[in-house]
Amino acid sequence: MTIDPNENVNPAPENEELNEESATEETSEDFAAMLDAHDAAADGHEVSDVKIGAKVTGKIIQIGDHEAFVDCGFRNELPISVSELKDDAGELTLNVGDEITAHVQKGNDGPKLTMAINLRDSGNKALQQAFEAGTPVEGKVGDTNKGGFSIDLGGVRAFCPFSQIDVRRAEDPSIFVGKSFKFKILEVSEDQRNIVVSRRALLQASREEEGQETRNTLELGANLEGVVTRLVPFGAFVDIGGVEGLVHISQISFHRVGDPSEVLKEGQTVDVKVMEIQNLGQGRSERISLSIKALAKDPWPETADSLAPGTDVEGLVTRLVDFGVFVELLPGIEGLIHISELANRRIIHPREVLNEDEKIMVRVLDVDLERRRISLSRRQASDYDGE
Repeated sequence: MTIDPNENVNPAPENEELNEESATEETSEDFAAMLDAHDAAADGHEVSDVKIGAKVTGKIIQIGDHEAFVDCGFRNELPISVSELKDDAGELTLNVGDEITAHVQKGNDGPKLTMAINLRDSGNKALQQAFEAGTPVEGKVGDTNKGGFSIDLGGVRAFCPFSQIDVRRAEDPSIFVGKSFKFKILEVSEDQRNIVVSRRALLQASREEEGQETRNTLELGANLEGVVTRLVPFGAFVDIGGVEGLVHISQISFHRVGDPSEVLKEGQTVDVKVMEIQNLGQGRSERISLSIKALAKDPWPETADSLAPGTDVEGLVTRLVDFGVFVELLPGIEGLIHISELANRRIIHPREVLNEDEKIMVRVLDVDLERRRISLSRRQASDYDGE
């Protein structure tokens, strides 16, 4: 068999050009789908992940006159009303690049975000949707009644028990009347006439999220800003970001503190240092020890050095112990009168001659700055009557 060198052994079909175009189109479509799937997977979301009522976190990428757009890792950015990003004075509280956590709500043109549903604008149908999805609703606190508050949810009346208005029971419930908050719907009757809401549920959820972030970064020796939440006889509890730590009464100040309420008040902002961490994240066994004193100026180096041995100083009796008496000479500076230096006669216990909170004149015998000890004498003071 003779082969013509000019003859094509495998001649292309007549529709080869058409097939190549179809293949190119199919390949492009497949490639685009693969890219979409890859992008969605890279963000940890499927394209269909936008679920009404879901709580999502994203970054604000654009703020317009009426709407802002948030990238939550979905195929498209979700809009949110700019009014929800403003405070009562009409000023923006968030900017482009900031993170925001909101709920997905059904809008006229598709899913959108909201911090809390306004039932006056959304209608009663949104009430059931908010209840089922756990989406917050806006409400205004009305009058108090037996056991709780009347809440106006945009024309819909609801009830909030006293215990559900805040994370801690308020001594004066009237402080909430007239104020607007976000609430979570706990119960809805079939006819929607009996509705129970809670602000506390939202505050606790937010606090738990904040607390987890704090625990992830908490370190010994860290200097933090906190808010005093409770005062107890032995110290003060301080919120350092969704987590409470204890400032023991001995760590409040270099000065003698008889009761924490003398120097602190609930709601006060304080700077604290983390001194000890135990069982972090393990519920009731978690212990975080804090100190306010550790960040204050130590009065010892300068003040104690000014107390010269042989001089008489007036002081305040702070503690009576078996072996003597502690006396505060200056704020944060205490000295010890040994029991043998209390009187010219033999005594069994200091209470025989002195009482706590009594002012007395003492003589400075010795000042040891390195050991932070000051030795005092009552019987050698110039005004001692020789008893």
